[in-house]
Amino acid sequence: MGIVEDVDYTRERTTANSFEQYVDAVLTLMVGFIHLSDNLFAVQGWSKEKGEGQMHWFHFDATRTKLGTGPTVCACPNGDLDCFHKRFYSLYETRLYPPSDNEQRPIPRTILFSKERFGDSGLATHRFSVAPMERATGISMRVMVQHFGSDKGDGEWKCVKDSSKVCVHINAARKLIKQVEDSDGEPEGDDDDIGLDISSRESDELPDKRAISHLEILPPHWAMLPSDPALYTRPPPLRTPPSLIQLTKDASCRCIDGHRTFYNPELAVEVKKCTVYTLTGAFPVEIETQKCPRCPSVHKRRIGPEPRALGLFNYNNWRLFSHELLDDYTCSFTSSETPFEAWVHQVDRRYAATENPVRFLGSDTLRLIWFAYARLMKLEGDKQCTRCGVYPSNVIWDGVSIAFARKHVKMDLEPPTFIASDAPTRSSPKAPAKQEWIQEQRLRRQLRKWLSDGGLRPLIKGENVAMEEVLRARLQSLDIFTQLEESLKNINSSLARIFSREFGMTTISKNEWKPARQYLQLFELICADESTMQGLNRTSIDSLRDFVSNPSRENAQRMTTVPSIYHVLEKEYWTSCTYKEDVLELCRWMLQRGDDTLARILSGNQGTPPMCDGEEKDWERTGCCYAMPQIRQRPRYPNLRFDGKADVNKEQVNCRKFYETYSQKRQTGGIMACWCTHSICYGFHIIPVGEGRNDVFSALITRWPKAPDRVVYDFACALGPYCWAREPDFFANTQFVIDGFHAAGHTKCSKAAFLKTYSEIDSSLNSINTSAAECGNSGLTRIRKPVSYMTQEHAILYSWVFISIWNRCQLRKLEGRKDRLG
Repeated sequence: MGIVEDVDYTRERTTANSFEQYVDAVLTLMVGFIHLSDNLFAVQGWSKEKGEGQMHWFHFDATRTKLGTGPTVCACPNGDLDCFHKRFYSLYETRLYPPSDNEQRPIPRTILFSKERFGDSGLATHRFSVAPMERATGISMRVMVQHFGSDKGDGEWKCVKDSSKVCVHINAARKLIKQVEDSDGEPEGDDDDIGLDISSRESDELPDKRAISHLEILPPHWAMLPSDPALYTRPPPLRTPPSLIQLTKDASCRCIDGHRTFYNPELAVEVKKCTVYTLTGAFPVEIETQKCPRCPSVHKRRIGPEPRALGLFNYNNWRLFSHELLDDYTCSFTSSETPFEAWVHQVDRRYAATENPVRFLGSDTLRLIWFAYARLMKLEGDKQCTRCGVYPSNVIWDGVSIAFARKHVKMDLEPPTFIASDAPTRSSPKAPAKQEWIQEQRLRRQLRKWLSDGGLRPLIKGENVAMEEVLRARLQSLDIFTQLEESLKNINSSLARIFSREFGMTTISKNEWKPARQYLQLFELICADESTMQGLNRTSIDSLRDFVSNPSRENAQRMTTVPSIYHVLEKEYWTSCTYKEDVLELCRWMLQRGDDTLARILSGNQGTPPMCDGEEKDWERTGCCYAMPQIRQRPRYPNLRFDGKADVNKEQVNCRKFYETYSQKRQTGGIMACWCTHSICYGFHIIPVGEGRNDVFSALITRWPKAPDRVVYDFACALGPYCWAREPDFFANTQFVIDGFHAAGHTKCSKAAFLKTYSEIDSSLNSINTSAAECGNSGLTRIRKPVSYMTQEHAILYSWVFISIWNRCQLRKLEGRKDRLG
């Protein structure tokens, strides 16, 4: 497989420090020791001089050790001796690589075990372990194949054994990469020849991703809030190397058992060399360390300094990083789309421009370091608006397609939609039928079509239409008008009279049909395929009841929560300073219909689900991070057939746009985020499969003690009925509306479903439209591409940091505006 230059793997010729570095590098995922299948591993070469991994990879076989018939076998240049790979495996075999049932399965012929992306160009280095034929298990039969190019397989191929560009090993690797691409990352089928893709598998075998540094770190200075605690005095940016980084009382070792052992001034101290990376360059520095008395000596663990006061982050005693440097990446990716690879190239060029003898690290290494640093950033108290309070009355929910591969989803992912085994059971019956204003579907459709076609002056498509055809269409429209009037009489006489007066022959002027806009909007609501609750919830019913009881001007002006009625009342008042009797009778009929629907809905579940005192789970594992704690469990509703299931293609809804934007690729459903009207994100959760009504409903019922007054959501037209069918009492006062940004496509929804309808008479609602569009698209979509390549744990933490920084910038703007106003 070739000899790696300047690499020494033997115990006799290698210093103890180099092996200590190697162990630490593997345990922190900076150097590869990848479990391929059964007892087969891929191990990365190691440079003693540079203290880092090399480009060469080798096979490692532990079969004979497991069977007790001999030592491990390593294909590295010095594998016949006691190389680093063998020594590492002997130390960590039982802890990191316990026996598994999967070891009984045949080893796939081709395994894609590493994918290292190159910037945002779409190119990557793919590494394969390939056997020339099926069932070839020994490492002497397996070969490393490398490909640089796109995921489609074009680009440069190289086989370590065969110099030909079309050897049997490359052909096998080509076949696997094509099937991975065609199946969107997950080759399917039972054919062993298909191979296995583990290139994106999260390493559960190496769980310790902690750094030596462990104290909380201040947010970047440009993202600080007045409420942030003064953890320490922020040091100035590091420009000259310190003479010595010393041990203090906070110095510690990240022990192999998951605990920490702290510095003991009575024990011996050693001075070693380390490299400090800053924003402008890197330089060697001396650092004090101490042998860890807790960890077994064979593991070579050492206590290292906590240099927070110097503005440094100690990752592993060998490599330290300035806070300024790591904050610079935070600034970059929260300002514009900046994958790790692109930023690493920028810093590396900066180092080269200063002729620094030390080059910057690779993107994979830097990614691990930044995530370890991000876990220590004190990003708290930033998910609540200073104006809207703990529980905003107006909330904007937006599902954004920031997704990672579904194959990375782990069992501990627990969105609010998760139903626990001890969750309360609610006896919600099936949603009551005939909740519409007009209960007869045929009549609703006929009236809606007649209004949209132009009423008594129907629109006829085409040019040079004959007069006979025009007259025929008008006569037909008049016949339909007569039929509609008769049908409406059977529902309510005042409804029929108003229809006749406001849409009949008296509305024709200069051969054009010109009904009053106010009445047209009202009848569009009445003939919509929507529940009366969409336009008349419990709060609005109370306002309408007050008006019907006392039809005064003052009570009429309080009808802004029902714009269709409000506009009609305003028109009548300014026309005659009074309200026609048939208009009042129509209001009584609408009140009766609203009361009837509300009563039938409320008969399902009385009250709200019980509170719970459950311990708040780790959001970094569950992917569920909200400013407010969980106060209820998500109930189960056994009488609702599809409850708890993903929404996609499950329940029939009237809106044509519903589910149109769901991705069919094998990725998670993105994230669901909750915003206030000032663009502050109150939290988010990872959607495992596809965005749906259940995500918003579950988040609200589990965290809000009282439902918000107004919920803005892309599919609010379907969310309202979903919520009323499950917890009608909790959501009876809530208004569900679609903001202007997402309104396109909702062609069958009445104006009562759109926020714009309400903001026309309540200017305070105008800001909701703009903030909804801003939050969901110009904000979170900046991290869409980087997240798509991440594992679940990294995707959650990356999104959390972005949202925290976003909120802090918005909160600082709010404070600035307040200061300018005095």
